[in-house]
Amino acid sequence: MQKGQRRFTRFFQTCDIGGDNPINGSIASGQVFLESIPVKLNSQRVTECELLKTEIRDLQEQLKTLKATVSKIQKAWIFINGNSAGEKTFQANGSEGDFETSKATCSQAGGLLASPRNSAENSAIQQIVVRHNKAAYIGINDIQTEGSFKYLSGEAIGYSNWAAGEPNNVGGIEDCIEVYPDGRWNDKSCNEKRLIICEF
Repeated sequence: MQKGQRRFTRFFQTCDIGGDNPINGSIASGQVFLESIPVKLNSQRVTECELLKTEIRDLQEQLKTLKATVSKIQKAWIFINGNSAGEKTFQANGSEGDFETSKATCSQAGGLLASPRNSAENSAIQQIVVRHNKAAYIGINDIQTEGSFKYLSGEAIGYSNWAAGEPNNVGGIEDCIEVYPDGRWNDKSCNEKRLIICEF
């Protein structure tokens, strides 16, 4: 009970004339009104808190969306020469690396080493290879089991575009795949420097 209510209640108790005096009725009505004020104020506070929480949640979602958009723009600036195929975008900035470096570079940029799953994706990668005039590693290898080529996810490949006589595992050390300017694949040692192409 608030301070004002206590005073009012005390007054009500000491001034009770008794009977059907209209003053008693007015005092009683006033007490009910005063007692209801904190309830309304508390209710209003709760409503305002809920509205603020909702607004904060909305702002957090907007911030999350904005961060994702900025991230995409940053990636586009890092890898400016790209091609699209379906829902994928393939990007390169001219840098080179061995297989592990290529994977790490793409991962740091928020993507994956380019891994063509159909002819359209392979064609998009080929165009970048031609533009840079450099062969590129793709995200397929048989490091784990010789002759069993898999994507980086461990899934067996369902599409291939081998050059004639490939894969041939020359010297028993060709576990990675490079793409030539004609779009054909060749198995290659994973330690060579090749153009880095990432997919997003």
